[in-house]
Amino acid sequence: MTDATPANLLTLDGRIGSAKIALSEDGSSYTAERVFGAPPARVYRAFTDPQQLRVWFPAGAPEGSQMTTCDSNPIAGGTYLYEMIIPGFGEVAWHGNYTRVDAPNGLDAEEWFVMGGGGPDGPPSTQTLKFDELEGGMTKMTMSVRMPDPQAPDEFMEQSAAGLATSLNAMDRLISA
Repeated sequence: MTDATPANLLTLDGRIGSAKIALSEDGSSYTAERVFGAPPARVYRAFTDPQQLRVWFPAGAPEGSQMTTCDSNPIAGGTYLYEMIIPGFGEVAWHGNYTRVDAPNGLDAEEWFVMGGGGPDGPPSTQTLKFDELEGGMTKMTMSVRMPDPQAPDEFMEQSAAGLATSLNAMDRLISA
């Protein structure tokens, strides 16, 4: 165990809305931190198991969104593909390659976000997920993402960060039950 869990994060209600998401000054990267009410193995599994991903991942998308594909092969060199139909946007997909897998401590991936169908093109985002065990069977997740194109701060916080926070809340409900 690495750290004590802050008292306000010991309950699910205390953790809801607790994600700390920060966009870099130049808009080219972000970090997200969140405590979950489950040990690292359960958090890792929620990030890599298609059955669990289908429950929490779409929670941050607009109402009426449908996840149509959810595949994940969490081994170094393995791939993942999440496809959704989002009202007002159409088809969107996350194509990824796992570049490092250290279950249950974390993983790295490169990812392409594609709108409107088709395959990945251009440079990927790179992601690092780290899961640190806290006292009481809790986990602190740290996500670091470098994006190929800078993001506008207001748009990023209203769309990407808000969707991520909502999805992570849904994941905590799933794994801490």
